[in-house]
Amino acid sequence: PVVILHTNDVHGAVSNYAKVAALASQYESEGAYVLILDAGDFSQGDTAVSVSEGATAVELMNMVGYDAVALGNHEFDYGFEALKKNMENAQFPVLAANVKYNGELAFDDAAVFTTPGGTKIGVFGLETPETATKAHPGKIKGVTFPAGQEMFKIAQNQVNVLKSQGCERIVCLGHLGIDSESAGNRSIDLLNVVKGIDVFIDGHSHTVM
Repeated sequence: PVVILHTNDVHGAVSNYAKVAALASQYESEGAYVLILDAGDFSQGDTAVSVSEGATAVELMNMVGYDAVALGNHEFDYGFEALKKNMENAQFPVLAANVKYNGELAFDDAAVFTTPGGTKIGVFGLETPETATKAHPGKIKGVTFPAGQEMFKIAQNQVNVLKSQGCERIVCLGHLGIDSESAGNRSIDLLNVVKGIDVFIDGHSHTVM
């Protein structure tokens, strides 16, 4: 069996990482193939991570064994250069198919994981376009966040490419949310347009479903 453990909007609540690690260990001991994913906003919030500008969160997530993360808008609070430097220490792919710097992809767009049985799982990441207005403009010069139809096209292309690479399951790891203020860029808007996503792991809204 495949088990996906996912977190989002941790905002420095670092004590929760021990629980994630324990859960992963338990499922693995029972024979499961475990993927640990995060949907963004992990590097800002509690003093434990804010003082280090997110470095502490990355360090702890490395220890837990995260397999991939998406970026949240708060990852850009300390500026793009600080974020890039911070993510260099990540021992997992940082996925953001719609974050560009001077027109070029700024991070990874997708990652492929293969289970012991040979099943390929494709995971791609999306960042909320609201980051363009939520982050300090002086700290994100040159960074763009394709939105709306352009973001939907990027997502559909990710699905198509991953399927062409033999992925039987497609996971979108997003930080889009479902709030009305995000209309046009929400996960639910995207899922009405983009076909082929099997699982959408969302963040941003802080909503308990």
